[in-house]
Amino acid sequence: MDKQGGNDGPEEIIKGKILVIDDEADLRAAFIAVLSGEGFSVVAAADGREGIRKNIEYDPDVIILDLKMPVLGGVETLKEIRKTDKKVWVIILTAYGAAGSVRETDELDVFEYASKPFRNAVIIASVKDALSDAR
Repeated sequence: MDKQGGNDGPEEIIKGKILVIDDEADLRAAFIAVLSGEGFSVVAAADGREGIRKNIEYDPDVIILDLKMPVLGGVETLKEIRKTDKKVWVIILTAYGAAGSVRETDELDVFEYASKPFRNAVIIASVKDALSDAR
C-alpha cells in the first residue's frame, strides 16, 4: 500500500500505517492499543523531533499529532514534516481551544482536528476517512 493508492483488496481499505506523535505516554499507549486492535500498524513518538524522524523512517499514511507539546510543538513539527512529505494525512489533536494555533495549521493541509479527551470511535472513523480519501 502506498499514498498514491494501490488497493490490493477489500481489507486494504481499512489497513494503514499510523504515526502517533504525543508527549503523553498514556495517550500514546491508548492510541496504539485502540488502532492496533482495528488492524492498523501503529508506531509512536514522544516528541516532535522523534516524530519527524519516524515520519521519514516509517512513511506513515496518517499522522495523529498533538498540537501542544514541549520543545517542538505540533505546528512546528508539522511544518518540518511538510518540507519532505506533502502527502501524509494529518489529524491534529488538541485539548486546547487555541484558535490561533489551529489557524496556524491551515496552510499545512490538515485533514481533521480532534479534541482531547478523544472517543475511540471518533479517532477510528477519522483514520479510516483519511485512508479512504488517500485512495
